[in-house]
Amino acid sequence: MEKMVISIIAAALLGLGAWNLNQTFNLSIEIENVKGKIEVVEKGLKQLRNMIAKDRQKDKKKKDKKKKND
Repeated sequence: MEKMVISIIAAALLGLGAWNLNQTFNLSIEIENVKGKIEVVEKGLKQLRNMIAKDRQKDKKKKDKKKKND
């Protein structure tokens, strides 16, 4: 009887350990996916900032040119 209880407890612990390992693996995959998405967003944000900076430079040049002509 005692061996049976120990066997059941050992089986339950092994099952929980396997489930925990599986969950950890799934979380690591999800984290990598999120990191990839963050990189894409950061790249897009950098491109947007560069576009805005270029537009501001063009606007400044236009204003400076207009002031020189006035």
